[in-house]
Amino acid sequence: MPIVPPEEFLAAKLDYVIVGGGTAGLVVATRLSENPNVIVGVIEAGKYHEREPKVNVPGMGGQAINDPDFDWSFRTVSEKYLNGREVMQSRGKGLGGSSMINILAFVRPGKVELDAWEELGNPGWNWETVLKYMKKSESLQPEIASEEASRYAASPIQENHGTGGPIAKSFPTYVTETHSALLDAMAANRLPRNPDHGGGVPIGGYTAPVCIDRTTATRSYSASGYYAPNSRRPNMLILTEAQATKINLTEASNGTHRASSVSFIHKGDRCEVSATKDVILCASSFVTSQLLELSGIGDSDHLSAYGIDSKIDLPGVGENLQDHGFAPLAVEIDPSIKTPEALFDPMEHAKQLELYEKERKGMYASSFGSIFGFLPAPQLAGDDSVQRWKSQASLGGSPLEVFKNTKPSVKKGIEKQYELLKRFMDNPEQPFAQLLCYNGFGFSSIIPDLAKSHFIILAAYTHPFHRGSVHIQSNNIDDRPIIRQNYLSNDADLDIIVKAVRFAEKLIETEPLKSLIVKRVEPTGTETEEELREWVRNTFGSTQHPAGTCAMLPREMGGVVDSRLKVYGTENLRVIDTSIIPMQVSCNIQSIAYAVGEMGADIIKGIL
Repeated sequence: MPIVPPEEFLAAKLDYVIVGGGTAGLVVATRLSENPNVIVGVIEAGKYHEREPKVNVPGMGGQAINDPDFDWSFRTVSEKYLNGREVMQSRGKGLGGSSMINILAFVRPGKVELDAWEELGNPGWNWETVLKYMKKSESLQPEIASEEASRYAASPIQENHGTGGPIAKSFPTYVTETHSALLDAMAANRLPRNPDHGGGVPIGGYTAPVCIDRTTATRSYSASGYYAPNSRRPNMLILTEAQATKINLTEASNGTHRASSVSFIHKGDRCEVSATKDVILCASSFVTSQLLELSGIGDSDHLSAYGIDSKIDLPGVGENLQDHGFAPLAVEIDPSIKTPEALFDPMEHAKQLELYEKERKGMYASSFGSIFGFLPAPQLAGDDSVQRWKSQASLGGSPLEVFKNTKPSVKKGIEKQYELLKRFMDNPEQPFAQLLCYNGFGFSSIIPDLAKSHFIILAAYTHPFHRGSVHIQSNNIDDRPIIRQNYLSNDADLDIIVKAVRFAEKLIETEPLKSLIVKRVEPTGTETEEELREWVRNTFGSTQHPAGTCAMLPREMGGVVDSRLKVYGTENLRVIDTSIIPMQVSCNIQSIAYAVGEMGADIIKGIL
């Protein structure tokens, strides 16, 4: 059914109420409503941006970020270890959530790290099972000539990928000389081409798949792939511009709690809707934990400070926050290579827009993300550095202030994660650093000369040592949660980024890439080790992959949900979004968001 008015939504007898129509939320709604005998309701705080070019046109990817119509634009508190800087925390505002505004990369984690989820106490959550659901969500569109596919490391093995799923997966159509030159430079520095990163071993260099439908040259995301084709189902009701405020709980005879209804505000009106079966939170790593706390689920000591009656004491709510971070290396390249800066020229903009509108080709038909490179710890640094990182993989690897208020159960879960990190460091198939290479000058701290061409290499860590938190600052949903990432509080994260920058510096001095570079922009290349560390602190940015705040872990290890995605102490309240990720994966997390949504729906159906 199309998006409904509030009176129709409130009048319906809903079996399932889903809070959040984002990446995973629409997956769950679509899959549950395949059963015509149930009625599914979705409460979404944003709008449906169905025909918005900033969402649909790939070459405009990123323009919706930090735009209040599309982005909640959260920010961290002042981050002590980034010299007091606040860091933007972008989250999509509208149907499709962050899949609506991200920069389109559609890559996967490695086998080792997904198998680690099962080892953390989550039966069935392993590479084999999650791969099945990643494949279910996607439809691969290779369409690359064999000679080009080899050159650009874009030769996926068909059996590793889905062919009939709702989300289109393809490869960028706009490539330049820098693409193959980057891959050649990586290979010359012992980071060979990896033609199919999706097979569970992401090490190497490759052209990153993107969520673009090549037949229409438009973004493929959860609203266009899952919701739109099924929007007329009479048993799937969507209410937009509705902000959930609380999950209402009733105590059952066995001492557990039942989620009986959801309170929300729609254009100033306070409303409440009931669910006969499950209430499902799909509201992001920031808002899901906020709603749990406002509903009386969380650390009882923290809740009491705001006058909230503690229903279920779960110290893990809002803890274990993890994210990927980067520092940008930017260079000016040969002016004959056309990069997105050219689109600021009115004539070139008009030319490219016409090409897009008439033929679905050109710069606007493609993403500007291009080559990714993943490095294992032994290749990134020498034995001394790796051993030092292992020693820092513990609660004691961070200043005492970081974990001084963390409850023992949460600490236990984090220490188990650190044990796994130590093992990852010895594994040549497990990445510890990533190079994300983009045409153009985005992500940099310097205003570019738009008359010139550039590309940028984001040097990032893949497995954060830092742990942060998200907690309410009042009992009012309008007061945004306090996000404290503690970026670079563990020195291993800083050291890994610095060494990734040094590796990127070797790449730009390696032919054939070197000949395409006119000059360095930032950093200058003259920095001492300490100066480079300070530059990283001052230019550090988030890749917008927050996870872990409602971790799927045993309760005694600070877990919030069990392996069936049910909140501990409840009968029918589930969390199905990336906040359940117990330990951060090495990739852009939207591929995991889709898989979590697909798995969650099958768990509820009793299929899994």
